[in-house]
Amino acid sequence: MLICFLGAMAVSSVLMTVVTATSGAEVASLQKEEARLADQKRYLESTLVRTLSMDQLQEEGGSLGYVKPVDLVYVALPESVAKLP
Repeated sequence: MLICFLGAMAVSSVLMTVVTATSGAEVASLQKEEARLADQKRYLESTLVRTLSMDQLQEEGGSLGYVKPVDLVYVALPESVAKLP
């Protein structure tokens, strides 16, 4: 009976070691993935900043036919909206 109990404890100990080792490998894999995604995020953010720079926006707008206006015309609205008879 004691031998069976000790055998069960040994098997249980081995099983816990395997589970712990598997969990450790999974954590390491997730940490690598997190680092890779953080690098990708930094790259995408820097690309976004470069893409949205004012000079690039002006160049892109010019190539699409958008230019700064030469003359501005302001339209004045009448001061009163409604009049009493």
